Amino acid sequence: MSHLDLDLRALDIFVTVVESGGMTAASQQKGITQSAVSQAVGGLEKKMNVKLMDRSVRPPALTPVGRTLFERAKSLLDTARETSFLVRAHQQRSLPRLNVGMVDSFGTTVGPYLVRELMNEAVEWSVWSGLTKLHFKRLFTREVDVVITEGSIPADERIISHRLLQEPFVLALPVSYDKPVDSLEELIEDLPLVRYSSRSLTGINIETHLRRLGLEARRKFEFDTADATLAMVGVGIGWAITTPLCLLQAKTHLPSIRCEPLPGPVFSRSLMLATRRHELESLQKMISTKSREILELQCLPEISQFAPWALEKIQIGDE
Repeated sequence: MSHLDLDLRALDIFVTVVESGGMTAASQQKGITQSAVSQAVGGLEKKMNVKLMDRSVRPPALTPVGRTLFERAKSLLDTARETSFLVRAHQQRSLPRLNVGMVDSFGTTVGPYLVRELMNEAVEWSVWSGLTKLHFKRLFTREVDVVITEGSIPADERIISHRLLQEPFVLALPVSYDKPVDSLEELIEDLPLVRYSSRSLTGINIETHLRRLGLEARRKFEFDTADATLAMVGVGIGWAITTPLCLLQAKTHLPSIRCEPLPGPVFSRSLMLATRRHELESLQKMISTKSREILELQCLPEISQFAPWALEKIQIGDE
């Protein structure tokens, strides 16, 4: 006998017998005769040359090998059902599964609307967030299919990419801080800087910008997410350098935050969309188009409520 010679239908009947408590109940549940149930279980025993059930007791009980098959069969049948479902979905031109890597600020603000608009393009969606530098690695290892992330895309002929958004870095201050902000030097003297994690690309870029200006803020507070960083600003602990989209991500804290332009030279970040070349290119176009629509129609009006002066510095798309 082949080691793969297992009858999925017979396994399904066997599992139903065990779960329902007997062959009579299984025949009723499956809508087949009790004889057909008995034949299916007997056929499994004959093929594998084992006894699955101890028929000397009433009701019949599982033998040790029967218990092993029962536990394994449940998992096997779940996989078989899922596989059948996903293959049929693929025939209907939906992707079986779409894995997307998104930077947090995009995933929270644009992501829900994007998934809602494109939800029928894939049977299953899985969205990865976290550190930007891991997104590209996962794209190359095929752990993700689409990346929406911060910064420039590494030059590689296997990748196709373009910009979704460019936005300026801005100041986030506690509303209790009512002084005008003419320079970062004065601000550093007055309040601690609440930093983005030095493991994040946002945090690295902010530190690089400060060093370029010859500024050094005492290291005291550092957080992994925009929401946590801006929550600290909202309760008056300190100030932060952030972006309009990050502020929108942390909108619950906005009533306690004063947003101002960042003094000094222009400093901005780009959010990029990338996929593997020659794969999902039509989906990439749909994601790009929908993302830009959401940014224009949903995000910009909200940003105008707390930083209207920033709108002229925000660029949507490659232009």
